[in-house]
Amino acid sequence: MPSSCRNPRPLGRGGCQDHQLADAAIQEVGEGRFLIRLPVAQGGADQVAGLKAAVLSAEPDAEFPRVDMVGAKVSGGFFEATVLAILLAGGGMLLYLWYRFESHFALAATLTIVLDLTKTIGFFVLAGVEFNLTAVAALLALIGYSVNDKVVVFDRVRENLRLTPDKPMLALLNDSISATLTRTLFTSFSTFLALLPMGLAGGSAVASFALPMLFGILVGTSSSVFIASPLLYFLGRRRQRQGKAQLRPTAEEMRKELDLLP
Repeated sequence: MPSSCRNPRPLGRGGCQDHQLADAAIQEVGEGRFLIRLPVAQGGADQVAGLKAAVLSAEPDAEFPRVDMVGAKVSGGFFEATVLAILLAGGGMLLYLWYRFESHFALAATLTIVLDLTKTIGFFVLAGVEFNLTAVAALLALIGYSVNDKVVVFDRVRENLRLTPDKPMLALLNDSISATLTRTLFTSFSTFLALLPMGLAGGSAVASFALPMLFGILVGTSSSVFIASPLLYFLGRRRQRQGKAQLRPTAEEMRKELDLLP
């Protein structure tokens, strides 16, 4: 096999150079199944035809169930669709948080989720994981998983705020995190274990989903404790300085206030 050929086996008798396919790379994706990647230049259809001819000269019974050509225009459209999907998912989560919690709770959760996403996108770059449709699914799943973690902690914070409104905010946050820590860790650990075999032995077919999700679970769980809660503390202090209440009054509290009015 020529040294300039990166394939695990030559294409035809003369190898990659004879077919002008020195940049072709073959990856085994299953028993008897291979994925061939080739940079497409001008006249991509001719390159594909030459590649098929080279494969058939080495293996006459070879079949080509799928041929994809991705150019700059397709890549640009995929990027735009990815950004749109993430923005729509993030906007929906933001509306949900803003409806369910007070503004400083929602803002703390949203900022933390954005940080989780940027860290995971950085993981794609550093780890060299292919960014494809499966990777987009991983990012969207990570948004939902991260929101769930923050909602569990913030629900307990809000509950404790109603039970002990005079308690210092820092002590109240510590108590709320301690009360939900076991549940958060067990949930994250079980999800991590479920994804671990996919990440280790799933191969390239699921790597773009499993590996970012494994990283995202670690990031999302730690950010719920070490980032979201401190952000909530500082935003709560800012709200106090503005003279605003930490929580919206419940219907029962509003009725009591109305009963006290002359």
